[in-house]
Amino acid sequence: MWGTALAIAWARAGHQVALWGHTPSKMAELAATRHHPRLNGSELPPNLHPMSDPTAAFMAPLWISSIATQASPDAWTALRAQAPNWTAQTPDVLLHTSKGILADSHQCLSEALEPLLGIPVGVLSGPTFADEVARNLPSAMVMALPFSVSDERARVLQHNLATEHLRIYLSRDVAGVELCGALKNILAIAAGLVEALGLGHNARAALITRGLAEIARLVAAMGGQPDTVMGLAGMGDLLLTATGPQSRNRRLGAYLAEGKTMAEAQELMGGQVMEGASTTQAALALGLQWGVEMPITGEVARLLDGADPKEAVGRLMKRSLKSE
Repeated sequence: MWGTALAIAWARAGHQVALWGHTPSKMAELAATRHHPRLNGSELPPNLHPMSDPTAAFMAPLWISSIATQASPDAWTALRAQAPNWTAQTPDVLLHTSKGILADSHQCLSEALEPLLGIPVGVLSGPTFADEVARNLPSAMVMALPFSVSDERARVLQHNLATEHLRIYLSRDVAGVELCGALKNILAIAAGLVEALGLGHNARAALITRGLAEIARLVAAMGGQPDTVMGLAGMGDLLLTATGPQSRNRRLGAYLAEGKTMAEAQELMGGQVMEGASTTQAALALGLQWGVEMPITGEVARLLDGADPKEAVGRLMKRSLKSE
C-alpha cells in the first residue's frame, strides 16, 4: 500500500513509474481497476504501470523498495536472481521505505541490503500516512543517504522526488533515520495501550516524551544524530504514529489492551503487517548490546507475549525515580 501511494504521488508529478509487486493477481487487479482497495479510491495515473514481472522495473534509473522489513532480504535476493545483467542494470543508489529492524540479525535494512546488492542504500522516512500521500495532502519526508552518494547526486534525488505536495528534506544519518522509523512503531503500540485503557492525555503525553528519550539514547549509542531524533523521522513520525487513527501499530496496542490475542488483532486488521511487533525483540537486543536502557520497549515485549496490560503500566509507574 505504501509503495503504491508513493508511486501515485510521483506519477502525478509527471514521472514514469513502474510498480512491481510479488503477487501477480494483486498487480493484475491494480492494472485493471486502477485503484488500490486501501487507498480510499485514489486513482492510479496513466503513467503508473503495475507489473508482476520485474524486467521493466529493472530498467528504471532509481529503485525504491517498500517491502516489509522482515521480507526484504529474501525478496531482494530473489529479485537479483531474476535480473539478466545485474551489474549493468543497477542504479547508483537504492532507497527503502521500510520501518523495522531485522529479527534475526538485528540489522537495519541498509546494513543488510548494501552488501547483498552491491550499491549504496538510503532510506525515505517521516510522518506520512499512505492514504494522505495518495490524496495529495501536504506531507514531508526525510531522505537519508550514505556519504558514498555525492552531494550533487543527493541534491538531484531530492529535487526529483519532491513534488508540489511532498517535501523532501536531506540527511546523511541513515542509521539514525532507520532506527527512529523502527522504534516509533514499538512506542505506538504502547500509545494504543494507554488510549484503550482510558489512562488519559497526561499519560499519553508522558509516554510519547519518554519514548522519544528512549529512541534518542539508542540512536546516540549507535552513532546517530540528535537532530534526526528531533526531526521528521523521530519526533514527527512518533507523534503521528502514536496519535493518528490510521496507525496500525497504535491499533494493535489498543486491541491487546482490550484482551485480544495477537492472532485476533491481526485478523481484525485484515492481516496487515505491523512492523512494531516484529521489531520489538530486535530493538531490545540492540539496547542490551549497546548498554541502553529501554523500559517502554521491554513492557511492549511483555505485552506482545501476553502480559496483563494494566500490570505493564504499573511496572513503568513504579520504576525508581530519576532525573530527566
